[in-house]
Amino acid sequence: MKGKSEIRDLARQRIRWLFKLAYDETRKGNYGRARRYAELIIRVAEKGKTRVPRSIKRSICKNCRVILIPGLTARVRIRSEGSKGSHVTVTCTLCGWMKRYYIKAGIYEKKGEGVNKGSKA
Repeated sequence: MKGKSEIRDLARQRIRWLFKLAYDETRKGNYGRARRYAELIIRVAEKGKTRVPRSIKRSICKNCRVILIPGLTARVRIRSEGSKGSHVTVTCTLCGWMKRYYIKAGIYEKKGEGVNKGSKA
C-alpha cells in the first residue's frame, strides 16, 4: 500500500504530464481535448489531495477550461493604477473571461535587485 507522500508525488507527476498534453492540444487547436485534460488536472489534484501548482492554475481559464497561451488563447496586459499599484490582466480570447493579478510595488527594491542596479546607461 502506498503512503500519502507517494500518492501526492504521483498526483503531481500526472498533473504536470496532463498539463503538457493540454498545452500541446491547445497549440494544435483541439480545444475540446485540451478542456478534457484541464478537467482531469483538477480531478487528479482533488483525488490526490494536493494543490494544482500556481503556474498551472493561472494558465487554465476558469470559465471555459482551456489552456491560456499568450497570443493564442489569451491577451495579457499590464495596467498601472497609480496609488493602487499595478496589475496584470489576462483575458481569455475564447470566452472573454478576465483575471487580474496584482503586482506588489517595491518588491525589487526590498531585495536589492533594482532594475538598473550597477548599469551605466
